[in-house]
Amino acid sequence: MTSGVATVVPRDLTGFADHLRTRLTPLADELVSAPTESVDSDRIAAVEELRAGHDAKVAVMRRLQRALFDAGIAWPSGPPDLGGLGLTSAHDTVLDTVLDELDFPSREALFVGLNIVAPALVHHAPAELRERVVTGLYRGDLIGCQLFSDPGAGSDLAGVGTRAVRDGDDWVLTGQKVWTSMGHLADVGEALVRTDPQAPKHAGLTMFLVDMHAPGVTVRPIRQMTGGAAFNEVFLDGVRVPDTHRIGAVGEGWTVASTSLGNERSTMSGAAGPLTPYVMERIVGLVRRLDAEADPVLRPQIARTVAAVTAMRAAAGLTPGPWTHRLEPVSGSILKMLMTRAADEIARLATAVLADHTFIDDGEKDAFAWSEFVLGVPALHLAGGTDEIQYNVIAQRGLGLPRR
Repeated sequence: MTSGVATVVPRDLTGFADHLRTRLTPLADELVSAPTESVDSDRIAAVEELRAGHDAKVAVMRRLQRALFDAGIAWPSGPPDLGGLGLTSAHDTVLDTVLDELDFPSREALFVGLNIVAPALVHHAPAELRERVVTGLYRGDLIGCQLFSDPGAGSDLAGVGTRAVRDGDDWVLTGQKVWTSMGHLADVGEALVRTDPQAPKHAGLTMFLVDMHAPGVTVRPIRQMTGGAAFNEVFLDGVRVPDTHRIGAVGEGWTVASTSLGNERSTMSGAAGPLTPYVMERIVGLVRRLDAEADPVLRPQIARTVAAVTAMRAAAGLTPGPWTHRLEPVSGSILKMLMTRAADEIARLATAVLADHTFIDDGEKDAFAWSEFVLGVPALHLAGGTDEIQYNVIAQRGLGLPRR
């Protein structure tokens, strides 16, 4: 299924960015200023926390996604038969960058569905499920979530214990999932479950697409130290899933999960993750407003921050060569680590400059505005796989180092 837009799209990234600006400008009047409730424009967050009551904000995200799909630009790297443009992931990054540049609303509620669930469906799902659900995700009709980690299986993801038992044409899922971003908003969830307890742990897994509104699905928010609840725990109590909603073959859930995880790591940092132009403008403005460059104590932290952000941007724009081709399979892990390090340095700089004003709202300009960012950055070390997992991926799959 396609959006029906027949337009010649430039393949070079600069031309593509100009093409997007032309297509997006007519949408700006309606969507850039669209009203959203309960939004503090002064707040800076490392992880967008769409709390209960943000229905209007989520509705704007859906409207933006539908407008992008109807304009034929919602999914630059996607296959044309599903509404994509058949370009590259770099073109996806250009779309995110131009949307930020033109001050379009965030699409945070759609992130998991677009960047984690959809790729798994494209590569592994049966045709009917792929066309119906992927198109729904990219039109903004559906919101997706990722039902991977169990309470006892986070970094050791292959150790999940949530079970699925075959019952005729259905599977019955029972267990608990945690750290489920957008679970409270989701319509569908990509669930990694154990279908063969006797098989080696990586071989006994299967992936399913779960209707998050089905009987037996219970979603409960997990309150974080930021004050928000971006993550959830999800209970699956005898949830029936038709075999037609199986993603990939029985016992090949780890392969499907690897597709999702690879895309998650790449897209978390592909457009600088939480380091949006707005965040960069705010930290530069804070440093200049308080003349922090003149403080010899703060100057080293400013230098570390500039170096970390520069390294992240340089890595994202590397021209492929012998060395980068070798590391291409682990580029998502490399970029995620560089993005996380840059976010750390920005959080340290904001805290150093603001001191007590970081967490005390005393009416001063920028007071308390950075608190959610500073408290949220540690989560980036866990999301998409812990730092230690990323180091192992880079060492073993990229550098060819032996396991210890």
